[in-house]
Amino acid sequence: MAALGIVRSEPDLSDSVHPFRERLAETVSWCQRRAEQGDLKDALRTAELAPPPASSWHETVRAVAEARVQRLGRSWRRSLEPLGGGQLVLYFPTPPHSRGRARSASAGYFDDRDIPPWDTWIAYIEEPARSYLVCWVPPQATEAVTEALKLSRALRWFEGSGVGLEDQLRD
Repeated sequence: MAALGIVRSEPDLSDSVHPFRERLAETVSWCQRRAEQGDLKDALRTAELAPPPASSWHETVRAVAEARVQRLGRSWRRSLEPLGGGQLVLYFPTPPHSRGRARSASAGYFDDRDIPPWDTWIAYIEEPARSYLVCWVPPQATEAVTEALKLSRALRWFEGSGVGLEDQLRD
């Protein structure tokens, strides 16, 4: 993992990016069903997946992912497109947040601290100089998310971001 610049990750990507791709497929399958239900700010914050309080980002992302895959069961289907028509967005928890401007611009897709809905969380990555959450954005939210990204230094599209995981996923 050192070649990627990744120090630690959830899921563990030290041997392969396969766990990330599997988690992405689960996330897309779960969220596609909910994104069609209407209001994304509520549809993608399933109460049963709510992050546990006062946990590290790694533990929190693992708990959300485990709850999601448990509720998906064995009958979920993989999208024909790895991104299911959506995109990946990065959330950097340490920079200054937009103080609710990203929330307003995205009609509540992001919360007041610019955090994407927890149903969309895929991975948490630590690199030597930064840490970030990787999330899936359904196609229905792309326009609103694009507007919100203009207002927040804590958010960035994955593609072209230059994070360590980006190069590995291209291979």
